[in-house]
Amino acid sequence: MEKVVKTSDVFKTSRGLPLNYVARSHTDQRFIDSLTEDSHLVIHGSSKQGKTSLRKSNLQEEDYIALTCSNNWDLQDLHISILKEAGYSITVSESKTIKGKSKILLKFELPFIGGGSGDVAYEKAKQINKKNLELDPSDVNDVIRALREIDFEKYVVIEDFHYLPEETQVDFAVALKAFHEASDICFIVVGVWLEEDRLTVHNGDLTGRVISINADLWTSEDLDELFFNSESLLNISFSGEFKNQVKEHCNGSIFLVQQLCHAACKALDITSTCSMVKTVGEDFDITSEIKKILDSQNSRYFKFITDFSVGFDQTELELYKWILFAIISVEISILEKGFAAAAIRRTIVSKHPQKSNVSQKKLLQALRKSVDLQVKSRIQPIVFEFDANTTRLKVVDRSFILWLSHQDKDELYEYADLTDELQTQIVTVI
Repeated sequence: MEKVVKTSDVFKTSRGLPLNYVARSHTDQRFIDSLTEDSHLVIHGSSKQGKTSLRKSNLQEEDYIALTCSNNWDLQDLHISILKEAGYSITVSESKTIKGKSKILLKFELPFIGGGSGDVAYEKAKQINKKNLELDPSDVNDVIRALREIDFEKYVVIEDFHYLPEETQVDFAVALKAFHEASDICFIVVGVWLEEDRLTVHNGDLTGRVISINADLWTSEDLDELFFNSESLLNISFSGEFKNQVKEHCNGSIFLVQQLCHAACKALDITSTCSMVKTVGEDFDITSEIKKILDSQNSRYFKFITDFSVGFDQTELELYKWILFAIISVEISILEKGFAAAAIRRTIVSKHPQKSNVSQKKLLQALRKSVDLQVKSRIQPIVFEFDANTTRLKVVDRSFILWLSHQDKDELYEYADLTDELQTQIVTVI
């Protein structure tokens, strides 16, 4: 008999790789090919679409260091985190930078050398410590020199780049050009957004120096391979109707596909590899199960609506609650394609009590800060972002669109504190 595996390990969506991982030619092969091109890589896409799994599947742990971004980091914090992961121990120096900030001192702890570059020889570490390395952590040239001291050659993976403040993202995009020209270090930036050129928008000089990998797309063929991998591991056979229904109703969400497959196995009490082939998914109510899965996220999405509607501070126009009004009111097909800022304004103006004061400029300012507000409200993963390049609001949580299609809009208006301002009619944007 084939090796026995747990059903939960086949469809897992948390730590590690699911056993039924699919190497997508348009994603995995492009990632592998790009590693040889001496460029920085950007892995982007919606939340829970396999961005981190892509990296874990195609890189050995010893080939990279990884750090996860925080929403309050500036460029200096990001550089310090890179140096720590590379193996340095950091203390604050009494010396000051030109801008009046404290410099930092670098060394390796002896006799044991911690961190990602633990292969640095003992004697090499002693030599580095004797140099009393002192640098300005905001200066990319100093950071490059420090990494060169230890012959650093690994990839640097930056997870959750989208959580960084926009100013820090711009500063790092500038620093990335220096890393490209003054070192051989390659970065792999992972973030939740849909457009390919996020970093080059922040710094046009990165054009040709960055390769974008779209991890968002799951084709019908990719899903067929996922079904096949799952069937082989568990000695099961998904019914044809089940596969077709999953493809039709999941809105391209691989997270939801995995959840449905797991639920269908649970319905037959399949917890590990079967001794005999079992057919799975016959008479399985896909629609009800999807609603059940989506309902389990009610508290998170209701919290998102309630917290986002408040905004950063109390303002006269209360634009954040009205942005929610536009999102709730518009046709789902518009959200799937991207909601243009001009259309958002038309929707808001149709109901806003101070419509004449809702200018496009004020709306764009609010939209540009929408991710910051979600991060501040601890909405993880974020639900939507605003692409300033195309001036479109894009939902990056695919489950949210499905969830929204099952909700009573008047109830959502109430969570957004809009009930008093609205009449009970639905606005449709064309």
